Amino acid sequence: MRISQARAEYVRWLNVERDLSPHTVRAYGGDVLALERYLGEETAVDAIDCECLAAFMRTLRAVPVSPRTLRRRVSGLRAFCAWLLSRGLLNANPWLGVSVAAARPRTLPRYVARPNVDRLLRLLRQRASVPASGSLNTNGPGIADVTTLLGVSLMLVTGVRVSELVNISCTDIDLDDRAVRILGKGRRERVVYLANERLTAFLGSYLRLRQRLAIGHDVLLFNRRGQPLSAAAMRDRLIKAARAAQIDTRVTPHMLRHTAATQLVEAGVDIRLVQRLLGHASLSTTEIYAHVSDTALKRAVVSADILERTQRG
Repeated sequence: MRISQARAEYVRWLNVERDLSPHTVRAYGGDVLALERYLGEETAVDAIDCECLAAFMRTLRAVPVSPRTLRRRVSGLRAFCAWLLSRGLLNANPWLGVSVAAARPRTLPRYVARPNVDRLLRLLRQRASVPASGSLNTNGPGIADVTTLLGVSLMLVTGVRVSELVNISCTDIDLDDRAVRILGKGRRERVVYLANERLTAFLGSYLRLRQRLAIGHDVLLFNRRGQPLSAAAMRDRLIKAARAAQIDTRVTPHMLRHTAATQLVEAGVDIRLVQRLLGHASLSTTEIYAHVSDTALKRAVVSADILERTQRG
């Protein structure tokens, strides 16, 4: 079988059998496509061996690509080769004997400082004409502004990914329990909670707004045409709102997720509970926020400067 045919069948298997998210399928398919372009689409899959994989890795390093991209590429191709083995299209694992060294830097996640969060929310509330009580006059504000405010608020409070946010259905929401069911990576379900009464009231008002407008689908967030809001549109709205709020750094949805996690850790919430909230499969992924908390601790200690204060006394 040619590698191009194998890639098409593999992508179809990921979609149907594994039921992975479109984003994940695109990533895995892209990894195989990169190897296909290197070898040529007419190349037979049984030509994939340790020598060709090692040579392909050398070309990636020569570009060069980031260590993160290299690790992801290797992971995607390992999964593809495992699938080829399971289908009897390869006789042996071609990754045996292939060494891939890619440093794993511990970079701290970028989050939004509290003053900037306040400025962003203040701007969005003004645009949407939403009072502090969270109640919503469905005849007044622009629908887009209201939707943007709700989306940003949910990401800040729950730490959901933007892809998870735009897939929330009205049936996923339990206002009485202040709970929202989230379908995350790998089709794993989890529940996040709305501890803030103001946000819960705002969400209830938004649900009533949907009923008045007779929105014809169950997805919570919608655009000006009444269609489900896309992740790209939510990302673009956030970037533009941050710019309008005169925040000097580019604000992305993932930074709001980092902000939620950082605030929880600094408030003393157990790291395992933060892991559940964010939907991380591994605790090690969540533990990076403990380093952020350590940074905040150092900043607070330096600011206090107890010894200097004592000497002054």
